[in-house]
Amino acid sequence: MVVTVPLLSLLQWFSTWAPIVSIRDSKYGMPAVQSVHLMGLTILLATILVLDLRLAGVGMMDLSLSRLARQLKPWTIGAMTLVILSGILIFWATPGKYLGSNPFRIKMALLSLAILFHFGVLRRFVASEPCSRPRLVNVIVACLSLTLWFSVGWAGRAIAFVP
Repeated sequence: MVVTVPLLSLLQWFSTWAPIVSIRDSKYGMPAVQSVHLMGLTILLATILVLDLRLAGVGMMDLSLSRLARQLKPWTIGAMTLVILSGILIFWATPGKYLGSNPFRIKMALLSLAILFHFGVLRRFVASEPCSRPRLVNVIVACLSLTLWFSVGWAGRAIAFVP
């Protein structure tokens, strides 16, 4: 991955910034940030799982899809914010480790696709009731959404094990 010199300099500066150094070098700082990251990811995946299962016609059929989406939206946005902010802190602590990691690059690509899919495609499907389309279409969209989001998590886990 090619990183320009000014960007690399900025990332190196962030990694030496006192708050980042204290998080990275303390006994509990990085484990705490990683725990928050995983907690946010768990909440995010739970909200997406519930919404996608409802889209596919599996459970919660007494609740309209649009109403369920409205109820889950604050949790989804909050969890996504938590995951992104904690992920930035984790990245800033050791940017060189992540910039050289193939699973990290895959994770970022999948994350971008998952966010685009969620706020582009899935949002349109949620705006109308699933019964207006063939069930197979809803199932395919739900499965694609779940595959993208869970792949982000799996790629993230691979960062620790795959160069």
